[in-house]
Amino acid sequence: MPSPTSPQPGTVAQFRAIIWHSLDNGLLDTALFTAERLIAFDTKSADAVHLFALCLFRDAQYRQAEALTKNWLKHVGCAYIYAQCCLKLGGGKENSGISALEGCKRSWGSSTGWNHHTDTDRKSLPDAAAIQCMIGKLWHALGDTKKAVDAYVAAVKVNPFLWEAFTGLCNTGVNLRVNNIFKQSQEMIEYCKVMPSQANTVGVSAEETANRSRYATENYQNDPFTSTTQNRDRSDLSYNNHPSFFNRLNEATGSVSHLETPTAQSSGSGSHDFLAANGMNDKPPPVRKTRAAAADPATRKLTSRSTRDNNAEMRRPNSEPLVPAAPARRSTRLNTLKFGSKLGTAERETRLAAKEREREQKKRAASARMRTNLIGSVAMGKEKDKDRGSSEDVNVRGNPTSRHRPSSLNTACDSLRQHKRKEPPESSLTRVAKKQMSDVTSKTLHAPLPPAKPLTDKSREEAQLCLLDMYKKFGNGYFSLNRYHCPEALQAFNALPASQRDTPRIQCLMGKAYYEMAQYKEAEQLFVKVRQLDQVRTEDMEVFSTILWHQRKDVDLSYLAQELIALDRSSPESWCALGNCFSLQRDHDQALKCFKRATQLNPKLAYAFTLQGHEHVSNEEYEKALVSYRNAVAADNRHYNAWYGLGKVYEKMGKYEVAEKHFRTAAKINPTNAVLVCCVGMVLEKMKDFDGALVQYNNAVNMSPKSSLSRFKKARILMSMHKYHEALQELIILKDLSPNEATVHFSLGRLYKSLRDKGLAIKHLTIALNLDPKAGHLIKDVIENLDEDDNYSVEDSEVYKLLDGDQ
Repeated sequence: MPSPTSPQPGTVAQFRAIIWHSLDNGLLDTALFTAERLIAFDTKSADAVHLFALCLFRDAQYRQAEALTKNWLKHVGCAYIYAQCCLKLGGGKENSGISALEGCKRSWGSSTGWNHHTDTDRKSLPDAAAIQCMIGKLWHALGDTKKAVDAYVAAVKVNPFLWEAFTGLCNTGVNLRVNNIFKQSQEMIEYCKVMPSQANTVGVSAEETANRSRYATENYQNDPFTSTTQNRDRSDLSYNNHPSFFNRLNEATGSVSHLETPTAQSSGSGSHDFLAANGMNDKPPPVRKTRAAAADPATRKLTSRSTRDNNAEMRRPNSEPLVPAAPARRSTRLNTLKFGSKLGTAERETRLAAKEREREQKKRAASARMRTNLIGSVAMGKEKDKDRGSSEDVNVRGNPTSRHRPSSLNTACDSLRQHKRKEPPESSLTRVAKKQMSDVTSKTLHAPLPPAKPLTDKSREEAQLCLLDMYKKFGNGYFSLNRYHCPEALQAFNALPASQRDTPRIQCLMGKAYYEMAQYKEAEQLFVKVRQLDQVRTEDMEVFSTILWHQRKDVDLSYLAQELIALDRSSPESWCALGNCFSLQRDHDQALKCFKRATQLNPKLAYAFTLQGHEHVSNEEYEKALVSYRNAVAADNRHYNAWYGLGKVYEKMGKYEVAEKHFRTAAKINPTNAVLVCCVGMVLEKMKDFDGALVQYNNAVNMSPKSSLSRFKKARILMSMHKYHEALQELIILKDLSPNEATVHFSLGRLYKSLRDKGLAIKHLTIALNLDPKAGHLIKDVIENLDEDDNYSVEDSEVYKLLDGDQ
């Protein structure tokens, strides 16, 4: 059956439903098949192209998705998938991805996806935060840090929960105020606001809800101009909760079926009562018809506006007033007035209607004032007692004269005057109170309801603040670790709840912090715990293998490597662990093969290139080592290990100035690493800049007082500067830190020899000989020449090279 020339919306919707169902359930083959059918059915739809491209991208068919979306870049979804493909494929295509997203910025610049995704609903197109994050990734891949930072900042401003944008911002190396990032955005604040009509369904305080409902009840349910019959016309504005009294008065079109006495309702009813009245499901209380209602059916078929108003007004006396009620000593004559006597004929109705149409503009203002004063006067009738009898205050608000009022209202006023003449005279105080209460009633009826102010949903706000506080702790920990402020990072992570802290990701981050502080035992314990929590995890296991390498735990390292390779041979971290295992066994060629395989699987894994460079240095292949370290820097320019490797290669090649430059770059990235500072001092020392080297060694000791390397380097340069007593203090501390280190005892023996203390010199030289028999010929030469002057030089002994080969 051929496809119709114009695609049917129902068929397209069914196609899309099948595709989304397949994608949500991981049925990629079904999704791809159906998406292809949709494109064939609707060849001109950009939405169909977007869905098909999305299926291809999730199936890792990046080139096909890129080719498909290349001609549909005006569509936001297509441009976004095109940019994602450019990022995956690399090779300079990142610029094309950025251009595609910037080209359709009008379509997504102000979009927001906050609260558009739930378990049942979704927003299929990316919002501004997601697109800005993607632009930041593309600029970061191109090496333009400034533009990447701008894009990441724009993303986290819209959505602070976008973790990828935050980590990307941290990885650029820019300084951040983390506490200012994890705050409520404007969209989040608006999401927490609800209108008062929704107060009963959200977490608004009970008192505030009751006050709002009471206000609404007093102005809607007790309105004298609102019909209380069971069968309301839906055009009645009280049915639709219209907030304006005047609109309800001037726009209502529902007819009055019969005159009745409205049933008084409690003015303090709550929101439940108000909602039930709106629903029109509950039966109203029974009503009592008046004699006027039963007198003549013709009197109920009123067509003119003024007649409807009069009937509505005369129903007001039996309803509960808006002002506090006086003692119920009112006359019942108001309920028994017969209005049909002067309004019964059709001729009268026709004349009144024509007259009203001619002077509608003048009558509307006058009628409104008249009705207000009449209602206020009748309401004050409840407060009359037996002593009042004067009727001269009926027109207390200056009602219009009879020639400005409809004849029906003149009749009503005459009846009221006759009734009031029979009452006793009232006092002036009563007249003043009556006037004031009439004013209050008039203002209450005529004043429009104030616009409802949005309320804050406390439950939504508390949920947002709770998540933001948690993310703030995560963010502080990650940022501190990214800046190698490891104690601060550990403090932030430890502030998390135990359930959040004891997760594999956080445990790995804490393990990395201990690793950067060279506290390998604590780091090993955390990674062992990670292996227990997630036995199939391969991420971050290259760091765990390096920790075992530093501790020379070849058995544990071998077991870890075999377990990871058996688990996932396509994981680059598994090959890094296996390479470290071969490196510990000094099989550098096999280690190189493993590290190269890791870089093939993930060309962005900078640490694999760095390990590859270390193996080339062990084989004294310095040119190949430089290539590996440069590749690592290209993958991540903030990978300080690669900069350190470059410095070591140039140092071994005798290019001390170039080595110093690279060491300083590494120390700038990681300013808390004492080893990097020591490396700068070592290069300065070889350049005969002893004062500069001593400054670097002092900085390293201050950074890490327990660092054996820093104190040893400092003691050596003090001995070369003939500052023996200062050097002796450092060596004594170092002996306590590393009692089994042969070089420490050898340095102490030579120092005591320079101080002419032969006994202590022989003692420490003998200990050094026992600890390192391989250097026995060097140590024996020093012992045999105790009586000769020792012209100490920093490069006169091969023993000191034992600490120069730092990993």
